[in-house]
Amino acid sequence: MKKMLLISGISLLMQACVAVPNDSSSKSASSNPSKRFSIENIKKKKEEEYAKKYADLKKMNPAEEVAKAVKNNSIYLLAYNSGRGGERKIPGLLEPQPVSVNCRVLQLDGMGDVIYGENHLKYRIALREYASSFNASMMTYCR
Repeated sequence: MKKMLLISGISLLMQACVAVPNDSSSKSASSNPSKRFSIENIKKKKEEEYAKKYADLKKMNPAEEVAKAVKNNSIYLLAYNSGRGGERKIPGLLEPQPVSVNCRVLQLDGMGDVIYGENHLKYRIALREYASSFNASMMTYCR
């Protein structure tokens, strides 16, 4: 009985491996990855993503966010790296920037060495301005 079940199982597996999908799905699947991973499509998706992030960022108020963070006892500064392998920048602090600060430092997303388009650039500029204002207010609590 066990031998019969084993043979049946193996034959079912072999049939599944040999099965051929219908023509319509194989044609769409083979052409889809080249479009999905094209440079233009990636830029378009990133631009849509950063347009939404920009709109969300414009609704935020740095002073209110600092007040919420202090109320929740979550003291931190916002930082980003200046390009590929660049140094860490903490906007809103006086130069030279401290090597160590007395609170956490969170890394900002979207500030790498690639700019996907106009929306991404607007987002980066607005994010730096936001972080500068946020950090200037938060720094009083990091001491």
